[in-house]
Amino acid sequence: MSRIYLDYAATTPLRPAAKAALMAALEVFGNPSSVHQHGQAARALLDDARRTVADALAVRAERVVFTSGGTEANNLALRGVMGKAPGQTLLISALEHDCVRQTALALQAAGVAVEEIPATAAGVADLAWLAQRLAQGGVALVSLMHANNETGVLQPIAEAAALAHAHGALLHTDAVQTVGHLAVEPDALGVDLLTFTAHKFGGPKGVGALVLKSEIAMLATQTGGAQERNRRGGTENLPSIAGLAAALQAALGNLAAETQAAQQLADDLEQHLPATVALVAPHSPKVPHVRQLLTPGRKGEDMVLKLDIGGVAVSQGSACSSGRVQASHVLQAMGYDATQAGEGLRLSWGWNSQPTDVQAALALL
Repeated sequence: MSRIYLDYAATTPLRPAAKAALMAALEVFGNPSSVHQHGQAARALLDDARRTVADALAVRAERVVFTSGGTEANNLALRGVMGKAPGQTLLISALEHDCVRQTALALQAAGVAVEEIPATAAGVADLAWLAQRLAQGGVALVSLMHANNETGVLQPIAEAAALAHAHGALLHTDAVQTVGHLAVEPDALGVDLLTFTAHKFGGPKGVGALVLKSEIAMLATQTGGAQERNRRGGTENLPSIAGLAAALQAALGNLAAETQAAQQLADDLEQHLPATVALVAPHSPKVPHVRQLLTPGRKGEDMVLKLDIGGVAVSQGSACSSGRVQASHVLQAMGYDATQAGEGLRLSWGWNSQPTDVQAALALL
């Protein structure tokens, strides 16, 4: 049976350019911190990859910190900033991925004041609440994702950043679902810290990055050597970093065509949904490659299994959470009750998807 993969928001197939770069970098075995010629060759490859990423995001190369993925990058952003802001408050949205939510909870347990920005029924952070809370003072950092990983809804990042800056706070955005899918520039968005991971746009797993303004004081959460300008100790994962850079370059080099194709799949899905299936946040702006559905009267996990048996891979929501049977915190933040929040179904596609993929999913639905 030919299988169809519609879970790109969880992870994506490896792009040929990324695989080639990764395999080539495996032959460059030197340590980038060594001064001999083997180390210099590795350093040159690392510097090239950093410049490629920096150019893609329109920032200076020294602002790019390579990490082991989105989770570590988000940990570094939140822990790094709050570690330099004793007595101040961290605000996160109710829509955040678990790697932000759980990090905030861990910081709260360690004595950091943490508050949650509520969401509206449209699936966006409540900016009126945010403005009111910021006006009260004492906030060091606001964390608001660029696009939600379950619903695909784009968040008002530029507006939130302007509010944060007006009250002396920094703005971090988890851009895992937008980098490589949209033209993303941290400075154009007005953000201070931005995080992403390679395997969401055709790169290898286990590598990501934090992009931050150079003047931000950070507490290093992984200590050791002086790598990444003393912001993240440890020998760099050079093959994966090379794969990340190649994947990002390939994604942005074909961005217009891939975005158009992804939007066409979204339009096909929305226009041909069965009457018994509803689209979440139908009127909210979204990324072109992620849509969440509600299947009233049917548990999302049951639908995932039935579709899988039929040859179509989808998910309930975040891959980091869907292994556990639980209602979506994102849908609950939007006002759905626990039963409804357990009836979600996420479909997502990407660089290697075909026009017939969504049609097959619709037939099974």
